[in-house]
Amino acid sequence: MKAADITLREARIEDAAFAADLETALRPDNPQDPVIYEDYWRNPDAGSKIERFIGELEGKRVAYASQRHAIWKTPKHYGSVGGDLVPPHRTPERLDALFASMEERSRADGTQTFTTWAWEDDDLRVSALAKRGYREERRQRFWELDLVANRSKLEAMATDSRKKMSEQRITVLTIDRDDDPEKFRKLWRMSNEAEQDVPTTVPHVEGAFEDFMKWMRSPGLREDRIWIARDGDAILGVSILSYPPRRGVVQTDWTGVGRAARGKGVARALKCETVMQAIALGIDKVRTDNDFRNAPILHINDTMGYRRLPDAIQFMRSA
Repeated sequence: MKAADITLREARIEDAAFAADLETALRPDNPQDPVIYEDYWRNPDAGSKIERFIGELEGKRVAYASQRHAIWKTPKHYGSVGGDLVPPHRTPERLDALFASMEERSRADGTQTFTTWAWEDDDLRVSALAKRGYREERRQRFWELDLVANRSKLEAMATDSRKKMSEQRITVLTIDRDDDPEKFRKLWRMSNEAEQDVPTTVPHVEGAFEDFMKWMRSPGLREDRIWIARDGDAILGVSILSYPPRRGVVQTDWTGVGRAARGKGVARALKCETVMQAIALGIDKVRTDNDFRNAPILHINDTMGYRRLPDAIQFMRSA
């Protein structure tokens, strides 16, 4: 399969590190971990179809492209398409050709609406998408928290949150210290419920428990760094930081609170515990991202001292 002068072949597991290196070369301030990439490639979600391709030029790897979509359970068929090249070979023509190739495969699967992402300061990619008829749909806000500069504020917030949790008889602990044999199933159910209320255009598809456990066992996560809130038998919320094993910035993998527990300060308490633990581990900064219309969590980020980074923009067009 050709994309301009690039030859596309099916990606193999051993290409995962190249994909991570490519993304790192494009955004050196946001390095991607090859260990996490390889684990993700080895353990695909059962509820999705994904195709990955490597682009070669004169026998050398210069590009990565993919198309994926959920095993559709809704009338609207959204398909994610993407691709990019290492900086020395990155041109508008090649980028356009990568998108054309992935759109063709996605359309053949039955996609009705293409969706993809670009950083707001990536003029070449944004321009290429605009020329292909994509329009901005929504934004993902990215943030960074300086744990050194904000340490005193965070310590005070954590103390206050612990007091509020104690007053409400809510227990906050890491999941390795929880002796409930059903803890992961309860966490999975609560996470699915919380995810349904995250603002989105592409509908959330409830993930299977088996896929959830693949994520829980992924290289960036550890049970002694997964914070949950409990009230009796119920798990109310969770907050997780991912610690890249080889390369990258520590970042929030997920923070979610069940509907019945909202308004009690649970999300703030959990996020405080994750950053206090990161400080104790010697981490100097953490990052997070949230939908631009998720007002409650954006407010928490602001009060904790997070500073804005460039947005990621979701673009869409009809297939």
